[in-house]
Amino acid sequence: MRKFLIPALVLSTVVGVAPAAASHGGYHSDRDRGHVAWNRGGPSRQAINELIRDLNRVETRIERSAQRRIISPREAISLRREANQIERQLQRASRNGISGREFGALRVQVNRLEQRVRIERQDRDGRRY
Repeated sequence: MRKFLIPALVLSTVVGVAPAAASHGGYHSDRDRGHVAWNRGGPSRQAINELIRDLNRVETRIERSAQRRIISPREAISLRREANQIERQLQRASRNGISGREFGALRVQVNRLEQRVRIERQDRDGRRY
C-alpha cells in the first residue's frame, strides 16, 4: 500500500503544479486584462517613446548642422549611419518586446550619438572661423 501511495502523491503534486508553471512562460502577465505583457518586463512605453523622440531629435540636429555647414559632409554621413544603425536595432528589438538590457544598450548608444554630434559641431576642423 505504501509503495502505491507515495508515487501517487508525487504524481498528483506534479500534475497540479505543472500547468501553473507552464502558463507563466517567463513573462509578466497583466492580471487585469488576462494577456501577456508586451515588453517582457522591460521599460515602459513612455520610456521607449522618449528614446525614439531623442533619436529623432539627434537626426534632426545632424541634418540642420549639415545644412548650415557646421559639420562636414563626411561627418554627417558617419553620424547618419550611426543613427540608422541604432534605429534598425530598435526595430529589431521591438519585434518581440524590448527587454531591459536591450533598452539600456540602446539608451547608451543614443546618448553617445548625442555626444558625438555635440563634439563634431564644436570641433572646427577644416573651417577658418
